[in-house]
Amino acid sequence: MSFLLTPFIIHRIGIEAFGIWAIANTAINFFIFLDPGFGSSYVKYIAEYNTKKDYKTVNNVINTGLVFSLLFCVVVLGVYLLLKDFIIGFLKFSPEHYEDILFTFFGILMVFIINYAFTVFKSTLAGLQRMDVINIIFVIVSIPSSIGIIMFLSLGYGLKGLVCNSIMVAIVTVISYAVYAYKIFPQMSIHPKFFSSEILRKLWGFGFKVQIAGFSEFINRQLDKILLGYLLNVRLVGFYELGSKMALTVGNLPAVFLQVIEPASSELDAAKDERALNVLYTRGTKYIVFLTLPLSVFVITNASLIMCFWMSGPGYEKSALAIQILTIGYSFFLINSVGRLMARGMGMPQYEMVSASIILGSNVILSVVLIMFFGYVGALIGTSTAAIIGSLFFLYNFHKHINIILYSFVRAVYYKPLFACIISILMSLMIDLLFFLFGFVPSGRIGSLIYLCLKGGMFSGVYFLCILAVGHLDEYDKGVFLSTINMFINKLRFVKKS
Repeated sequence: MSFLLTPFIIHRIGIEAFGIWAIANTAINFFIFLDPGFGSSYVKYIAEYNTKKDYKTVNNVINTGLVFSLLFCVVVLGVYLLLKDFIIGFLKFSPEHYEDILFTFFGILMVFIINYAFTVFKSTLAGLQRMDVINIIFVIVSIPSSIGIIMFLSLGYGLKGLVCNSIMVAIVTVISYAVYAYKIFPQMSIHPKFFSSEILRKLWGFGFKVQIAGFSEFINRQLDKILLGYLLNVRLVGFYELGSKMALTVGNLPAVFLQVIEPASSELDAAKDERALNVLYTRGTKYIVFLTLPLSVFVITNASLIMCFWMSGPGYEKSALAIQILTIGYSFFLINSVGRLMARGMGMPQYEMVSASIILGSNVILSVVLIMFFGYVGALIGTSTAAIIGSLFFLYNFHKHINIILYSFVRAVYYKPLFACIISILMSLMIDLLFFLFGFVPSGRIGSLIYLCLKGGMFSGVYFLCILAVGHLDEYDKGVFLSTINMFINKLRFVKKS
C-alpha cells in the first residue's frame, strides 16, 4: 500500500520533505546497531524448544526477550536525547523544515520503540511457523494505515501527519501480534519468574553474530541516504529513496518463500535430518531464483518506463538509475537468502557474520570514495558492488560446509532461468519495435501503463513457456507454486470478509 501511495505522498509534501522522511527512518533505525541481535535468536530457540515440547523454556525465551527489549528501548531513548542535536545538525536541509525535522525524528523514534519493545510476540508467531498470521495482520493493518495517510495529508498535516499515522499503526500492529501469540500458543505466560540469565547468555551468544549480518544488510540499504544527506543534499535522498523502494519491491514476491526457512531449518537441524536440509536449500534457492531473476531483469530494462508510470511523468531520471543499479545488488543478495537463513537455523551464523562484515566494510569504503568522485552515481555503485562481493563470499563458504559442489548447483538452479530471461527480453523488444514503427511514444501514466502491460505480458508469457520447455520445474515444484497461489487467494478472501 505504501508503495502505491508514494506518488501521492510526494505530490503532497514535496521531494525534499520526502527525503527528510526517508532519512529520519534511516537515522533512527541506526539504533538497531546497539541491539545484540536477539530478534533471530527468538525465532530459532522458540522453534527449537517448541519442537521438543519444552514449553517452560519457550516461556523463558519469551520473557527474557521481553525484559531485554524494554530495557534496550530505555537506553535508545536516552542516547537519542543526548545526540539529537548532533544527528539533526549532520544534515543539509532548508531552514523552514527545521520544526518538521524535530517532530519527525522524535516520532519515528517512538515508532521504533513501540515495534522493538514487543518484537518478541511477532518472533513467537514466526518461531511457531505461523507466518500466515503475520502476513494477515500486515495486510489488514495496511488498510487503515493507507486511509490514515490519505486523510492526514489531505487535511494538510504533512510530515507530522505521516508520523502520527505511523505511531497509531505501530500500536495496533504490536497489540495484534500479542493477541494472536496468546491465542495460538496458550501455554504462553508473562511473568518475571520466567526470566532466565542462562537464556539471556544463550540469546546473546547466538544473536550478536546474526546482528552483524543484520546491521550489514541495513547499512547496505540505508547508508547512502545518510552520506547523500551529509555530503550532497537531502533532495537527492528523495530520488534515491524512490529508486531504492522500487528495487526492494522486486524482492517482495520471492520473499514469501523465505519466511519459513529459518524455523524450518532449525527444526530439521534439531532432528538431524541432513537430507531434508539439503532438499530445503536446493529447492528453496531454485524457487527464489525462478521468481527473482525475471522480475529483476524486467525492472532493470524498463526502469525509466516504470518511473514514468509510477510518478505520472518525467523528471525522475535519477530514481530510474537507482532502480537499475540497486536492483542488481539487492537481487544478488536476495537469491542467497535461503542459505543465510538456513545457516541461522542450523546454529551457524558465523558464515553470515563474516560475509556481512565484508559487505559492511566494503560498502562504507566504496560509497564514501565513489560519492566523492562520482557523486550520486557513486553511492549506487558502491552499494551494489558491496552486496555482490559479500554474497559471493558467503556462497563459496556455505557450500564448502554443506558439501554441495558449487558449479553443479549453479548450473542446476541458475542456467535455465537465465536462458529464459534472455529470450524473454529479446522477444519483448518486439513491442518496442512495433511502437517505433507506428510512431507511438508513451506519455503520462495511462500511456506508460499500456506500454508496461504489453511488454510485461510478452516477457512473462515467453519466460514461462521457456521454463516449461526446458523442464526447469518438476511436478513437486508446480504443486508448491499452486498451493502458494491458493494460499494467497484465501488470504485475499479473508481480508475481504473482514
